[in-house]
Amino acid sequence: MNVGYSRTVRFKTKLDLLIASKILIVIWISEEFADRSWQVFEHFNADKHWSFTDCSSYVVMKNKGIAEAFTFDRHFSQMGFICYPN
Repeated sequence: MNVGYSRTVRFKTKLDLLIASKILIVIWISEEFADRSWQVFEHFNADKHWSFTDCSSYVVMKNKGIAEAFTFDRHFSQMGFICYPN
């Protein structure tokens, strides 16, 4: 869905403020993380239907030792994470 230029710029400004105030951390995936994400995607996606973004999140979260997620995406509970709200 395309929400338009103005809304996108406002959203980016809010993200920048959250990042600057250390409320939000953005992790850009490296080539190594992308390769590992593809491995997870190829291994699990046949029956789980996880997106590549789900798989990238899985790899980053495992690497950072993150066990909990605020998400409405049921795939994270399939991955073994504790999800909020539950």
